[in-house]
Amino acid sequence: MCSYIEIFGLTVSMYWLSSIVGLIFAILLALLRRRNISFHTSAGDIFFTILCCMIGALIGAKVFQLTGYIIRDGANNSFWTFENWRGMLSGVGVFYGGLVGGIAGALIYIHICKLDIWDVSDILVPSVPLFHAFGRLGCFFAGCCYGREAAWGITFTNSLNAPNGIPLIPVQLFEAGFNLLFLIIILIIRPERKRPKILLPIYLIMYAVGRFIFEFFRGDIGRGVFLLSVSQWISLLIIPVGIILLIWTTSANGHGTVKNAGI
Repeated sequence: MCSYIEIFGLTVSMYWLSSIVGLIFAILLALLRRRNISFHTSAGDIFFTILCCMIGALIGAKVFQLTGYIIRDGANNSFWTFENWRGMLSGVGVFYGGLVGGIAGALIYIHICKLDIWDVSDILVPSVPLFHAFGRLGCFFAGCCYGREAAWGITFTNSLNAPNGIPLIPVQLFEAGFNLLFLIIILIIRPERKRPKILLPIYLIMYAVGRFIFEFFRGDIGRGVFLLSVSQWISLLIIPVGIILLIWTTSANGHGTVKNAGI
């Protein structure tokens, strides 16, 4: 796969390029939803909430990744070498850590500025799978988060992450497609029109279920704890949290009020 491309003489990582493009589209989608839906949150607050969300996501993703490495390899003396840590710090991190950190970053801004948390979540939630889809495309180009060996898979020939010369399940593309499908469905159905506050719990449940399944097709080693991967255990924790939130928001809404929703 093409891990890097040349742009105006500069070598650019396809992972970071995909992520930046995804972030731009995620911001545009959020601003468009904020304009077309009867919310009270300003465009400036939406932008700065996303900015705090991204800062929190970067920190959370890296903290989760390094914590996993320490638990797995911390007993080895070679783990604490400068070269090893330089390599670990060069990566992006764990998505679930980014999700937790992103929510925390957004909540901090929402609390400081006294915004309506549910208005903000109904605006921003669709931007999350959109950004994540681009991120998984970046993973595919980089060869990270690769799938298990399969006769019908895609073969990497010059990857710094995935095994080269072996057909692998393109699980990154499956997850990108899953995120886009989820995005399309909620933009068509628009459940927040009748049930405000509902998008966040729906997203948590659907992504956790999808991620739990996709983990069975992952091929990168060293991610398991007691038969399941760390991400699968996290998924099993998030699913009941999402269900509890769904029940609570549905109960709080009653029959709800219909919003003048666009996108």
